[in-house]
Amino acid sequence: MFVQDVMTRNPVTVTVDATLPEIARLMHDKKIRRVPVLDHQGKLVGIISDRDVRENMPSPATTLSKWEINTLLDKLKADEIMTSPVIVTMPDCPLEEAARVLVEKKIGALPVVQGGELVGIITETDFFRAFVDMLSGGDVPGLRFVLRVERHKGILSTLARIINENGGGIIAIATENEADGKHKKVLVKEEGADAASVRQALAEVDIEVLDVRERRTCAFPTVP
Repeated sequence: MFVQDVMTRNPVTVTVDATLPEIARLMHDKKIRRVPVLDHQGKLVGIISDRDVRENMPSPATTLSKWEINTLLDKLKADEIMTSPVIVTMPDCPLEEAARVLVEKKIGALPVVQGGELVGIITETDFFRAFVDMLSGGDVPGLRFVLRVERHKGILSTLARIINENGGGIIAIATENEADGKHKKVLVKEEGADAASVRQALAEVDIEVLDVRERRTCAFPTVP
């Protein structure tokens, strides 16, 4: 998947001279947490988060009058509270590369530019939604296996063969390398296979099964 597959197109923006109250009201009304900032030529020059807005609001302990507070806030413009320069990405950037930048830079969103123009924005929520879509396997019932295997060629084809031979089909798969550099964990989601038969077949080729369960079996209770 690519950034363009999950980004929000034509995002809500503000200009550099938007006031802090205008920005706060816009973010509240649109239910957004970040807004790109454009100059008067329409070029991206920064980004403002809800945290930036909160940090620039007066403290509840202030002794200023409401009139004085409003006057001060109306003087505070977008270009004074925005983050600039801003890290951006392109529509054809692979999703995992953009996600890596968010983690490494500890940021929550990337404006998306193409040909020098802002065309979208991708946020941590978009990444999380894409992650769920890729790994959930949808609403189709089936099994979820977590395996520990050696890192060598052919292991994925072996897994696919075992599941297919036992009446199932893979609908999602993901891997994670282990620290020893010799093994990896493999998450496999399938539909249609018999769990006991798959377990036996995996054991016969020395593939360690760490966990196997029906999908969508977790409970999510509330607590006081």
